[in-house]
Amino acid sequence: MKKIITFLALITFTTNVKAQFNFTPITQLITDSIGVIGQAGQNCGFMIVQGDSVIYEQYWGTWNNNTYQAIASGSKMPSMALIMKLIDEGYLSPNDTVQNFLPSFSGKPIITLHQLMNHTSGLPGQSPFISDNSITLQQAVDNIGLNTPMSFTPGTEFRYGGVSMHVAGRMAEIATGMSWDSLFQQKIAIPLGMTNTDYVALGATTNYRIAGGMGTTMPDFSKLLTMLLNYGEFNNAQVIDSLTVKIMQSDQTNGVPLNGTPYSGDPLRENFRYGYGVWVEQETNGETTQYGSQGAFGFTPWIDRCRNIACVFFVRRTLGIIQPTHTQLRNLVEQIIPIKLQQPTITLNGNQLQSSYQNGNQWYLNDTILTGETNQFINPTQSGNYSVKYTSEEGCEIFSNDFNHTVLGISDILNENKILFYPNPANTILFIKTEDNSLSQYQIYNSIGQMLKQGKLTENSVDVSGLPKGIYLIQLNFKNGQMFHSKFIKD
Repeated sequence: MKKIITFLALITFTTNVKAQFNFTPITQLITDSIGVIGQAGQNCGFMIVQGDSVIYEQYWGTWNNNTYQAIASGSKMPSMALIMKLIDEGYLSPNDTVQNFLPSFSGKPIITLHQLMNHTSGLPGQSPFISDNSITLQQAVDNIGLNTPMSFTPGTEFRYGGVSMHVAGRMAEIATGMSWDSLFQQKIAIPLGMTNTDYVALGATTNYRIAGGMGTTMPDFSKLLTMLLNYGEFNNAQVIDSLTVKIMQSDQTNGVPLNGTPYSGDPLRENFRYGYGVWVEQETNGETTQYGSQGAFGFTPWIDRCRNIACVFFVRRTLGIIQPTHTQLRNLVEQIIPIKLQQPTITLNGNQLQSSYQNGNQWYLNDTILTGETNQFINPTQSGNYSVKYTSEEGCEIFSNDFNHTVLGISDILNENKILFYPNPANTILFIKTEDNSLSQYQIYNSIGQMLKQGKLTENSVDVSGLPKGIYLIQLNFKNGQMFHSKFIKD
């Protein structure tokens, strides 16, 4: 702690931190890394929102909850959220063509709004027109149409950059008759209470840099993330339609080659696909479970649907410098905050194994997938450790604990141990007759696989008087690890 007191003016907000989470490793990681990742050697922040509550918010150095910083490509997420909002309201459609809005593009191949939003438009990634603060957004886009050559055929490649979203921003202005800044304030900032967010972080201008010119505070941006995390809802109001949010976060690149990504050479990220304004960072069965919009200044927001969290790593250093710490930070968050799903359980139901989930199952034996075994029940044919993976509709996955099961032929057990249950039906005592003296334990299950009773077999009888009338399964465990199952009736 001495090091922290000496070098950092550390501001900690603890009132909202959930007691069940120990965030000490996160604080320690950033504290240990601050000299490398911190702006001016000491400044940064980190926030975690779960559901709609802040569970971690901390600042290092002189930064605080009012600190405003440029976020570079972190701007793409809120910008495309605004475009999607306009699509919701009928001002625009993903199939709209640039040529229908902008005569300056008449000499170019047909480009759609969809292609502008997912970086497959054929336009180059960068242009001096998008960073010229002395002109308007209209002038910049007209110059792009008239003076900027295409880089590839629209819809055939993915090439990341800012030009295509600049054009999309101008289409939004034409469709609504409002300036981009006014649109953002009216449709996004005011409904979310983002009072310290705008598009002039890189200098006063009306050539709003749609894909990279936003400035914001950490609490402000967390409100946008909270809205997206909750599928468009914020403070009990639907800001963006829930289906629109799902479309925005899903892969929209249609499998085209990734020929221009800032993550080239990064084995963890170079194959990330893209939605509308966000990187699809983790996907299961076509469902996006993690996505974000990292910027060149290191600013890193992300949403983790399986943990129901949104995070903001609020920094101002080059991306390559902060990336190792960012990777460690993500790993720590995933270790500290568990997946929100209830872990599946396995029970024995007759001669079958049963998952606690009706759907979304995948069975494994000794950690090897059992192809085609996706039902709630499985008929085990081999002895070993069975487990089941449950996948939710959102694509989140969680494994059960191992269930050790020994498959033995009932006839062989009967012949070998000469096991007999009587009386059957039983009213008070179920007697067990066997020539094998190695019986050790028993378990009794009902018809849906719930264990109702268990104990040691000190005598070869079980008291069943407390069970309701019905059909039950009894499992006998032998000292040599073998098991035997049989049904009996409680009268």
